[in-house]
Amino acid sequence: MKDTVKKIEIELDTSGTECPIPVLKARKLAQTINDGDIVKIIATDPLAEADFQHYCNESGYKYLGCKKNDKVLIIRYKFSKKN
Repeated sequence: MKDTVKKIEIELDTSGTECPIPVLKARKLAQTINDGDIVKIIATDPLAEADFQHYCNESGYKYLGCKKNDKVLIIRYKFSKKN
């Protein structure tokens, strides 16, 4: 029997805030989530996509992409704990 671990998607709504607040909120969230969890950011700051690409690159997280819907950005990345 194979053990499986269900990965969780955690939603962080940063709508109405601008740089650097969305990334700061994500950094605070990182203290409470588990390795492998998917983080879904909801943002209205047009610079959030580039900010999170940089944040993921610097933090060693896997950036999963960004979908744009009118003025709302849905950004996803996979969290991983540093060794």
